[in-house]
Parts: sequence; C-alpha cells; structure tokens
Amino acid sequence: MLISRKLPLAAAVMTIVSIGVASVAALQIASGALGAKSAETLVAIADGRRNQVQTYLASVEQDLLATSQNNLLRIALEGFKFDWGFLGDGVTAELQKRYITDNPNPAGERQKLDTAAVSSYDQTHERYHPKFREMAESRGWEDFYIVDMNGNIIYSVNKNDDFATNLKSGPMKDTGAGKVFADIVEANQPDKTIFADYAPYAAAKGGSAAFMGHALKSEMGIVGVVMIRMPTGKIAEIMANNTGLGETGETVLLNADGFLLTDSAKTEENDALTAKVAPDLVAGMNGAEVISGTYDGYRGIDADIALAQVDFEGSDWVVATVVDSAESGAAVVTMRNTILALSLALLIAALALSVWFSRTLTRPIDQIVAAMRRLAEGDTSIEISGEQRNDEIGEMARSVAVFRDAAIEKVSLEAQADESRVLSERERHEREQAKAEESQQMQQAVDALAGGLHRLSEGDLSVRLQTPFMQSLDRLRLDFNASVEKLNTTLSEVSDNILEINGDTGELRAAADDLSRRTEQQAASLEQTSAALDEITATVKSSSVRADEATDKVSQAKQSTDQSSKVVADAVDAMGRIEVASGEISKIISVIDEIAFQTNLLALNAGVEAARAGEAGKGFAVVAQEVRELAQRSATAAKDIKNLISKSGEEVTTGVSLVRQTGEALAQIAQHVSDINAQINSIATAAREQSTGLTEINSAVNQMDQVTQQNAAMVEQTTAVTHRLSSGAAALDGLVRQFTLSGSTAGNGAGDMVDAAVAPARQAPRKLGAADTQSRPVQSPVRTMVNSVARAFGSGSAAKATAASQDDWEEF
Repeated sequence: MLISRKLPLAAAVMTIVSIGVASVAALQIASGALGAKSAETLVAIADGRRNQVQTYLASVEQDLLATSQNNLLRIALEGFKFDWGFLGDGVTAELQKRYITDNPNPAGERQKLDTAAVSSYDQTHERYHPKFREMAESRGWEDFYIVDMNGNIIYSVNKNDDFATNLKSGPMKDTGAGKVFADIVEANQPDKTIFADYAPYAAAKGGSAAFMGHALKSEMGIVGVVMIRMPTGKIAEIMANNTGLGETGETVLLNADGFLLTDSAKTEENDALTAKVAPDLVAGMNGAEVISGTYDGYRGIDADIALAQVDFEGSDWVVATVVDSAESGAAVVTMRNTILALSLALLIAALALSVWFSRTLTRPIDQIVAAMRRLAEGDTSIEISGEQRNDEIGEMARSVAVFRDAAIEKVSLEAQADESRVLSERERHEREQAKAEESQQMQQAVDALAGGLHRLSEGDLSVRLQTPFMQSLDRLRLDFNASVEKLNTTLSEVSDNILEINGDTGELRAAADDLSRRTEQQAASLEQTSAALDEITATVKSSSVRADEATDKVSQAKQSTDQSSKVVADAVDAMGRIEVASGEISKIISVIDEIAFQTNLLALNAGVEAARAGEAGKGFAVVAQEVRELAQRSATAAKDIKNLISKSGEEVTTGVSLVRQTGEALAQIAQHVSDINAQINSIATAAREQSTGLTEINSAVNQMDQVTQQNAAMVEQTTAVTHRLSSGAAALDGLVRQFTLSGSTAGNGAGDMVDAAVAPARQAPRKLGAADTQSRPVQSPVRTMVNSVARAFGSGSAAKATAASQDDWEEF
C-alpha cells in the first residue's frame, strides 16, 4: 500500500483507537468516582441524621432527669396521692368521666381543661396542671405522667384513655409504659432512666408510642415515677430533612427488625411499624456504625441505601438514607452523553487534522515520484513543484530538477553526437563507448535515487545512498543523503519530545487524580463538619432557652420569697400585738385578784358583825361564809389564769423570736436568689453570644464547603484536560513511529503506540509535586476550630459524633 494511503489510514485508525480508549477509560473512571461520591454522600447524610437524633434523645433524657429532681413533682405527687385516696374504688371511672367524657374540649385538646371543680383532687389539679402543661408543650412531649407506687397514673397532661388507669394490672401492664414502671419500681432502679421502644399503643389510637421514665425519690427511697411519651414529632421533623437527596430520597428511622418508626413523607398511608426497609442489611450491621448498599422493593423502587446505628439506651435504632438508584445515576448518564458528544467532536476534528497533516506530507512526495517516473521514461518536459520549499521535500524536488537537467543535457549531447557522424569511426566508437558508460552511470544514479525515494515514500528514513555517482551527479547523492539525514534528525527530535511530553502528562495526570481524590475527601469531611456545627448550634440555642427559663423560674422564686418575707413580717407584728394583749390580760387578772382579796376581807368582817348580832345575824353569817369561799375560789382561779398567761407570754415571746429568725433567713434566701438570678442572666447572655458566634462559624463552613465543591469540579476538569493531552501525545507519537528512523526500530501496531505512551511515564526525568506516601498533610484550621468548639460546649454525644467525623479528615 502506498504511503499516501497508508499514512492517512494509520492516522485515522490511531485517532479512533486513542480517542475511543480515552473516552471509555474516562467514562469508567468518572462513573466510578460519581458512584463513590454518591455513596459517600448517602453515608454522610445518614451519619449526620444519626448524630441529630442522638443529640435530641440525649436532650430529652436530660430534661426528664431534671424534671424528676424538681421538688415540685414530689410535692404534686403527695397532693395527688392524698386526694386520690378520697375518691374511693371507682376512681378510674370518676376521673375519666370528669376529664375525658365530660371534658368540653375535643380529643387532642383535653389538656386545656384546668379543673372539673368537683373535689379536692380538682383543686390540686388546678394548682399544678398549668405548669405541667406548659412544661410538656415547651419540650414537645406527647404526654407527661405521674405514677404512684401502686402503678396508678394519678396525673396526665393530655388526658388520653390511659389516664387514671393502672400499670401493674389490666391491659396497661404489658405496654411500654407498664414495662418502664416495672423496670423502675419492681427492679428498684432509682438512679437509672428507663426506655421502652416504639410499639403499638391503644391509647394512641392504634399508633406507635415509646416511653421514658425516671424514679421520683425522697430520703426514704422511691416514692413514685415520672414518665413521658416520646416526642415523635421532633424525631419525624429531623427525619423529614431531605436536603441533598433529590426528589426520591428520604431519611427514615428503623428499629432492629427494619420496621419504620416514623411515617414516610413519600407515601400516603402511615408506614410506622408496618413497612420494612432492608431488614437483611439492618440485621447484618454487626456493630458497624455506618454501612451502605442497595435494596429493592421499598416504595417500588431500586434504591441505594446507607444505614447508621443509633446508640441510645439499647434501642438498636438505625437511621436509613434511601434514594432511587435511577436518580442517583442520572449524573452518570449525563456525563456519559457529554463524554460521547465531546469524543465524537474530537474524533471528527482529529480525523480531519490527521488527514490534512498526512496529505501535506504525501501529496508533494507523490508529485515528486510521478515526476521521477516520467523522467525515468525519458520525459524531460516535466514541471517539478516544491523547488521553492525550505524543507526536505524541497531538497528532493531540487535534486530531481538536477536529474531533469542532466537528462536534457543528455538529449543535447545525443544531438551533438548525431551531428558528429562525420568523425572517424574510431572517434565515433570511442565517443559512443564513453557516452554509453556515462549513460550507464547516469542510469545507475537515477535507479539508485529512485530506489531511495521509493523507500523514503514508504517511511524508511534509514535509507542512505552509499555508492558514489558520477562526478557530475554525486552532489545529487550527497544532497539526498543530507536531506534524509536532516528529516531523520527532525523526526527523532520530535519523537524524543513526544516521549518527554508523555512522561510529563503521565505525572501531571497522576497528580491531578490524587488531587481530585483528596479534594473530594475534603468536601465530604467539610460537609460532615457543617452537619456537626448545625447540631452544636442547636444545642447551644437549646441551652440558651433553658437558661432563660431558669431565669424566669428564679424571678418567680424571688417574688415568692419577697411575699413570704412580707407574711413573716406581718406575723411578727401580730405576735407583738398578742404579747401586748397578754400583758393587758395579766393586769386585768391582777385587778380580779385584788377584788377577790377585798371580797374575802369584807366577808370576814360581815361574819364578825353577824356573830356580834347573835341569833338575828345567823343567816347573814351563812351568806358571808359562802361569799368568802367564793372569793377564795376566785382568787385561786385568778392565780391559775395568771400562771397560764405567764406561760403563754413566754411561748409568744419564743414564737416572736423564731418568726423573726425566719424572716431573716428568708431575707438571706432572697439575697441568694438574686445572686443566682444574676449568674443565670450572665450564663444566658453568654449562651446567646455563643449561639450567634456558632451561627457565623456555621455560615463560614457552609461557604467553604461550596468553594471546596467548586474546587473539586475544577480538578475534575483539569484531570480531563490532562487525559486528553496525554492521548494527543500518544497519537502524535504513533504518527511519528510510522517512519523508520536510523538507530531505532519501527513499530506500526497499537501495542507499540501504547508502549510508547507508557514507557516515558516510567522514565521521565522530571517529577511533578504530586502527593505521595511521604507527603505530610497540613493541620486543617477548620479542624482545629471545630475541635475547640467541641471542647468548649461539652463532651456529650453530639461533640463525640463531631469529633468522630473530623478524625476522617486528611488535609484541607
């Protein structure tokens, strides 16, 4: 096959193979990278939702613990127990009639009734219910219970059908609430929070419910149980956050059997405890914190799924992030179409360029070969194009022109020979012999030059004309050899440059791939950091709200203390008035005593006068004796009363002293409450400032996350450009290798081209600054900042989860 056809065909084949292989490799690499990125995103979202759920559950547990330590709960327990005892045997029916059947508010709003106004129980209910209702609503609890040691639910906020029932007997015994009560009271666990997982609960209208309880204690031990129904609304709100999951993605909470604990927003029916998601994957976690995989059948889709284990009171919950595989693979389809379109455009452009380039080489050579063929046939009227060119082809054209001129001269000499026939036969014979020799030498030169040009047209640049031509034509041989040598040197330098380019592009490609991988890792880690900062911000905001509530409670306590101080002052004044009144009574008793003494003296005188009167005064003497005895009894009674009043005065004095001391103690308590209020105000102010600072930090981290994602996209573009550059260098090397160079071995197959592209990458003298095993990552300022925030805001589960996700960072 002629080189004019072989070179374009080889260029086209190499272009198609190189672009096709590069496109397939790029598609495979990018598809794998996008698949890994999608899986990492699902895992990061599942891990973030798991951390949010654990943080929220920990806050619920802390609220319950704080509530169980509130003295108001123990006081309310005693009040409700006392009033419960007066309601008799039909207490359940009576209380459910008052607060459920006769409640003017519909189901779901029964908590609005403060009192039924029937008995002392209703008075106690009116005293405590508004406070307990506000506490339950502010914390999002589904319901709030107080249970006595006999298992009676003596108080409930929302007054569902479980109000006033018993947890030790009847249908409530085997519910989650009954199990919590049994684990606390019967197992005697006064210091442990008990949790019962979600299960169907009749009082919740057939829905699912979970319970958490803690003992109410006094110096004598457990006196009752405070219990809450877990707030499913807040957990469902956390699960409803589908940011980053597209149209079909969602996050659900599963139990150990794979059943949904929260209703899916993607379905119309209630899926709680009815629908299963990936039970085999859930069962196969085996203690792993986060896993990923695929699951078919949920909501009728083939889904990619990531599972994260929730660690809370042995609940064995799992957070599952689910997204339709078709949606997650949409980016791969788009990328495939884009790569195919770009590959087709590049293929067409490369084919056109290679054909044009090859034609610029083969067309002048074909013209020279045609001219030499005509010249060899004796046609000296040929026009040789390309003599004005400054490259090797120009040298060849000028050399052929020399042959043409020589042929013309030969024709002229033959004409002169014809004219010289008049010469002698010997001279003619010698001249013909000389001409024959010259013609033979010229023919040899033409044949040698034609053979060299033929080998040159086939791409063999190792050809050299070693046999000297006749003296007049030897310059042609030297010019041909010089031209071939120059062309050989040029293509050798081009080949060397191609090898060096291949080495550089190989290093650049490895560095770009490594940079792309680390940038993607940084983006995932920064996204986890952003989720952890969201959790810390929510915790600080919650602490600020709790501090504000504590401030309100302290203010109320201070007002109560001030009122108590006023009452004590009034009591001291009343005691003083009682003491003055006691003194006045003592004076009156003294007067009565003197009257009794005077009466006794008058009775004695009357008796003396009656004795003097003799028989006439005998009756008067009897009266005088009675009056005397009466006076003596009055004096004795007055003395006894005086003694009692003296003792009462002493007790009143003691009481006045005690009440005064009580007033002083309340004044000190009021001062301490004021100091506590000031400290809590300071804490609340600091918490608000910290919340504001964390919000700003969170905003900065989100911006950094966006920038990192943009950098990752830029690195992927750089990697694609590097791969294209490497492919172009390999294609150019394949084109050069179509020529056989002196001192090298020619190769025409695709395998030679691949070896030429790979070998320089192994021996390139220059190295790029790519990351390797000796590279040392720089400490990330974001990681340092997040560690400082975690240490500043506690060591709870949220901080642990944040630190755990930060430990996966390599470099930023």
